[in-house]
Amino acid sequence: MRSRSPVRAGVIALAAVALLAACTGGSSGEGDSPAASGSPTRKALDLSGDPRAAAPLAFESKAAHVLPTGPKGFPPLTLYGRAAWLTHASGLTMYNLATGKAVTDIKTQNTPTYDLPAPGDLSKKQAEMIRSRVSFPVPVEIGGVQAVVAAVPVKLAKQGSGSAQAGFEVIAARADNGKPIWRLPVDIYGDPAGKLGALVVEPGDGVVSVTWTEDDYTTGSFAVSLDDKQPQMLWQRADFWTVAGYGDAVLGFREEPDEQYSVAGVAASSGRDLWVKGLPAGATWAVKSNDTPLAKLDDDSKQARLIEIATGDFVLSKQAGLTKGMSCLHGDGGTVLLCSSKQDGALAVDKTGKVLWRRAAGDGPGKWNATVEAEFKDRFYAKGKDGAFVVDGRTGRTVSADAGIVPDRVDAYAALVYTDKGTEVHLPSAPGVPR
Repeated sequence: MRSRSPVRAGVIALAAVALLAACTGGSSGEGDSPAASGSPTRKALDLSGDPRAAAPLAFESKAAHVLPTGPKGFPPLTLYGRAAWLTHASGLTMYNLATGKAVTDIKTQNTPTYDLPAPGDLSKKQAEMIRSRVSFPVPVEIGGVQAVVAAVPVKLAKQGSGSAQAGFEVIAARADNGKPIWRLPVDIYGDPAGKLGALVVEPGDGVVSVTWTEDDYTTGSFAVSLDDKQPQMLWQRADFWTVAGYGDAVLGFREEPDEQYSVAGVAASSGRDLWVKGLPAGATWAVKSNDTPLAKLDDDSKQARLIEIATGDFVLSKQAGLTKGMSCLHGDGGTVLLCSSKQDGALAVDKTGKVLWRRAAGDGPGKWNATVEAEFKDRFYAKGKDGAFVVDGRTGRTVSADAGIVPDRVDAYAALVYTDKGTEVHLPSAPGVPR
């Protein structure tokens, strides 16, 4: 488990399931308020960034801004281009990384399930609760436009003589200017008795799948189409919990009629089972997502494996050196999956599971004694005994001996550091300029 940024995981133990950190079309509507910040007008604004931009090798030690994300922890915050996106109890907010100002604050059209203060005013207890019940925003493409999607628990308007129904509002917004594309209300079948939460949102080919919880217990999954005009819920299953996804497949746990569980692959667009692997009696298995075609699978042994999401095939055996204690990370736009821990060393593979390089744990030359804190493309930002440095995931070579800071999140335009006062924004250092 990473120490400074979230990891999505699913764990099966006997007859218990837990996920660890993992309708009709609505119009965009009114009520979205661009912040009065002196930033460029919405029409001229483009914060989508350049996908060709390189990963920075170092950042300024002094924060340029502090985003009001609440107490220290893991806020549901995503970097995308020149902006940071924050999901909160009442919707989705876009921040300009260059100014630190909110560009737009998209409110849910339905009444939020949780009546809370603004993120910057949350108590530690409130922040911990809501961060476990709203999804991280995820980058997607909708109608050829770069966008972000998030899911927020809401009270859906009652129909006829019925009562208000617990559900979700899935919000899609443009990545360049923060303008809402649509909001989709999703009714959870039956009458959920507990408080709902959106634990995992996994993007796929024209679809996102969402795992929901009731009172923090994993309960089911649904999928929504990413149509720019008429988004809709494609399927909903109370017997399947999505943990990882890639392309048109999602991987998770399926509840069996005898109250046992299996690991299963499901078609993201239809909810149809693609493959199933039964769990040995009494076994504890965990699946961890890393935004690649492969997911890490842990069992009761020290060794771990990589499983292909689409087929269920194991592509990295237990003899390859992957261990349960390693965290496997993949940067946005990258080609490498880096699995590492201070105790067990480091192992890098490509998206087919081919091993690119290994390092044994230790302090000597060619050894590994660091914790990877953030990743972007094929650059991995690690913390060692002498501070933060940057590793090239393709070769294992250190490409920057001093990253300037220990980041929690990174993209081409900024690094984020979570603090008790909010989230610090650190801009990249210019070559040759003292930090």
